[in-house]
Amino acid sequence: MMSAAYPIDEPRPGRDVPDLLRGKRIETTRLPAPPEYLVGGFQFLSWHKDDAPLYQQMLDDPDLWTYMHEDYPAPMTLELAQDLIALSGQASHHKVRAVYWQDQLVGQARLQWATGATPPASGEISYWLARKHWGKGLAAPMVGVFAHRCFTKFPGLQQIEARIHRDNSASLRLVEKLGFLRAPQAPETPDWGRFILRRGTGLDWSALAFPRL
Repeated sequence: MMSAAYPIDEPRPGRDVPDLLRGKRIETTRLPAPPEYLVGGFQFLSWHKDDAPLYQQMLDDPDLWTYMHEDYPAPMTLELAQDLIALSGQASHHKVRAVYWQDQLVGQARLQWATGATPPASGEISYWLARKHWGKGLAAPMVGVFAHRCFTKFPGLQQIEARIHRDNSASLRLVEKLGFLRAPQAPETPDWGRFILRRGTGLDWSALAFPRL
């Protein structure tokens, strides 16, 4: 699927809206920017109803759901895909973005606010990549650029948390590469590790290779 080339923080006409701080001004430390080749390659856009057939195709894969927090909704119907896309744009408790790399839809990134405060101080990041894009070096740059985007767009955001299953070795390597630090284990979810990226600690852009399709 192709899309028009819009910069990472610009809305796509009719499909995306700017994130606002509701007039609140917060002074914060300027964050090191991602390499230009990553900023220019990734786009984070709102899902659109026309994306539903491809969304269904990408998510209708049991292996993709192995380490997700939700169970695989077998079967992943077109109607369910349409409903999930609609919900992704309606709720105020999260920001959900379709991710494009070099104009090709590859997956999704999401930040869910930990509290209802505005501006939010903490959020949990999650992501998925369609199977055809596994093993191409996309995941770490995608998560890193999305996290940087969230810190930049929300100056009140102080930390981003990732919860990763203990058997998900690929994502465990990913957060370590990006500079997330292990946090105390939540006793109610012993199989899921907690990792924190704090504002100002900086993402390790030097550890990321150029993604490929």
